[in-house]
Amino acid sequence: MINFPKLRKNPGTRKPVSQRRPSVFQQRNIKTVWGLDIGDNALKAVKITRKNNDVIVDDVDIIEYPAPLSSTKLLESHHVRNTIQTFLSKHAFNKKIDIVASVPGQLAMSRFSTIPPVNKRQLRNLVNYEAQQQIPFELKDVVWDYHQLSGRVPSEEGIEIGFFASKRETLHSIINNISFREFNLTALLTSPLAIYNLVLFDQQVEGPTIIVHIEEENTDLIIIDHSHFWLRTIPLREVNADFVKEIQRSMEYYKSLSKDTDTVHFEKLLLIGNKFNDPLMQNTIKDNFAYKVEVLNTLNNIRISGNIDHAFFSGNCVSLSVALGLALQGVGLGKTAVNLLPKELVRAAQVSKIKPYAIAGLGCFALLIVAQYFGLRFHISKLNNAHNYHQAILQNVKNLESTYKKTEKTFNEKKSELELISSIDSSRFFWIEAIEKLLESIPGNVSINSLQSSWIDPDTLNINEGKAKKNQKDDNTAKKCLFIGIKGESREPGIRFIEENVLQPIKELTLFGQKVAAFKNVELVPNSCRQVYSEADTTECISFEIRWIVKSQEEIIAESEKIDLQEEKNISNGI
Repeated sequence: MINFPKLRKNPGTRKPVSQRRPSVFQQRNIKTVWGLDIGDNALKAVKITRKNNDVIVDDVDIIEYPAPLSSTKLLESHHVRNTIQTFLSKHAFNKKIDIVASVPGQLAMSRFSTIPPVNKRQLRNLVNYEAQQQIPFELKDVVWDYHQLSGRVPSEEGIEIGFFASKRETLHSIINNISFREFNLTALLTSPLAIYNLVLFDQQVEGPTIIVHIEEENTDLIIIDHSHFWLRTIPLREVNADFVKEIQRSMEYYKSLSKDTDTVHFEKLLLIGNKFNDPLMQNTIKDNFAYKVEVLNTLNNIRISGNIDHAFFSGNCVSLSVALGLALQGVGLGKTAVNLLPKELVRAAQVSKIKPYAIAGLGCFALLIVAQYFGLRFHISKLNNAHNYHQAILQNVKNLESTYKKTEKTFNEKKSELELISSIDSSRFFWIEAIEKLLESIPGNVSINSLQSSWIDPDTLNINEGKAKKNQKDDNTAKKCLFIGIKGESREPGIRFIEENVLQPIKELTLFGQKVAAFKNVELVPNSCRQVYSEADTTECISFEIRWIVKSQEEIIAESEKIDLQEEKNISNGI
């Protein structure tokens, strides 16, 4: 029997309940999963069975395509579906065996970000918000999931999150290729994450380790530092000087992510993929890196069944790593629980599993109703009890009403929390572009001494806001607006210069490629322009103060629509 890090018991501790049960019950704790690595040159499959603390490879298969496929052809080629049919004809399947399939690294994206430390209730909401910032697509067009990392960023400073996503159309192409009624597809996982699962479970990773996984068109680079990891897909597949430089560049970038780069010391480089069966490839890597270089061709914590040709498995172990990692996640031993299978298909798989039990339950329920019906016919005299029954229902309704009100109250409280979360760091992109463009618009002989901003009610300003007040609702709640002011000095004499070269550019400044100006009510503060002595230049100059309000998104949208409408009218009128 093999002991695993997660399952190993400490001396003196009490045995888990599952270990104290009689063997007849322990044998029921069995989970079997096929891991399908849909590669670009072959289908690689591994069947793993978990029996209590034992993990056993029960079956393995490698079926090559007629020719290697590019990432585009991989999604469209009928060769994949034909290969799956061949695979089905060689192995027995039933709905009790789950399937976990791979998404090639080049067809998915990964992003890493650190968010503020929050409690578990707020974590999901903040992760959803951060996903919108990190994933460069509309979230409705992708399937995404996340994994909470640990080890590099102290918990009091933040929470590091890894985001993983793939386009829905890409995933549906993969699913369509393996959509057979014999398959109980429960998860889709990217190839790099599957390798991460295998290495953490089966290999000894004591320090920062670089894993190089070469496929037909690209290379997956995985850096594992204890339970922390980082991923990158490199569009290179030939082991040459460019390949070596790209790996070294990635290693240096990973070091730069750490606050103290001296603490990152790589110790081992692990090679994965059938190309590394070639000793020449191995020697090229060893000659260019001063680390311990190994090929993943042996397993430590996973047993090989006697039904498998051990020589075949040993010779192909280096190319079966993805399939092994997929199956490990399926049996519940993966370090990550990321799943890119669309949620509706996850629910369908769950329903498919419980359907037999649901049918049996409905049958028992139907029998119960029939028995109750005939029983009631013999107890008509006890109909008075129905009154108590209805009273109980009425009380239940009242309880439900009370619960609903409490839930509604909780919802309103959480709504405020969500609004607070959504405001976290929401203006960072605005400030980057606003300050950059503002400074670009200021002439060289004008200096800005200070910039201040605050959220205020519009009616607190001595600014003409008549229209805004007129449209304001009568609920006594004024919508906050962002008020900005700058103070500066001009070495060019004359207020007219300030009005033309500072005030006017601010009035006309646009952001984010929009058609309309981003600011309104831009004005020189009355009596702010006066001559002062500049100690820096030992000259006389004119000080000034300008203030303005940042337009709301609704105002910008409304003005943009008016411009678009006017342009359409001009076009229709032939102007």
